[in-house]
Amino acid sequence: MNKAPVGVFDSGLGGLSVMKAIRSLMPNEDLLYFADCVYAPYGDRSSQYIIERSESITRELLLRGVKALVVACNTATATAVNDLRAKFSLPIIGIEPAVKPAAAASKTRAIGVLATTRTLTSERYRDLVKRYAQDSIKVVSVPCPGLMECVEAGAWESPHTLSLIHKYLEPIRRANADQIVLGCTHYPFLTKQIQALAPAGITIIDPSLAVAKELRHRLSLIDGLNETDHEGSERFLISGEAENHRSVVELLWNRPVQLESIRD
Repeated sequence: MNKAPVGVFDSGLGGLSVMKAIRSLMPNEDLLYFADCVYAPYGDRSSQYIIERSESITRELLLRGVKALVVACNTATATAVNDLRAKFSLPIIGIEPAVKPAAAASKTRAIGVLATTRTLTSERYRDLVKRYAQDSIKVVSVPCPGLMECVEAGAWESPHTLSLIHKYLEPIRRANADQIVLGCTHYPFLTKQIQALAPAGITIIDPSLAVAKELRHRLSLIDGLNETDHEGSERFLISGEAENHRSVVELLWNRPVQLESIRD
């Protein structure tokens, strides 16, 4: 159990932001990442579709012996994590927009959330806002179609990407929000661009480290941490033709990687 890999999946490559936090916190763990690029993005898919894909990916990772699963996708977490926990017995850690810390930290009593349409319209997200923001905090929820695709293409500095960011920040600017929650795992790769275009002094919150800490905690509860001197490895599974994504994966991971195509 201790030496088994940790599985991480996302609809595309954005979950690498979460995997980077896991690697930083747990250098001994072997990590197995599944990018469902053929079927991305999930943001505008039906709930049933997202659940079916999430189950299929979980089974694929279980066949490869993972000891825990991180759903490094806000949309899949909001839509499918309860279903996954009901059907599979391994520890499953999801990710959700960091509304709670943003609301607690806000001095202007207004926060912005950048996320996919599916995440923002989910019952899980509505419950999150109700629990932690209630009536005392204004939550400006901004759907960001197209932004994930900019990250997947490695086009971080393109005029189109910067134009989208500027547009999506406008309602947050008008609300005088002092916190921006990154509600999609692709968006941390655009932190520099978002910070440059956002109002001065605004705080950007990325929940990746919190997810990594929760994974470490959950593994410790089952004596599942790899506490040897083993240097952790990474493998990357990609639905469709993996080589088509090599340049962007290596850009995001910042080193050469081992890729494997998954066709189903």
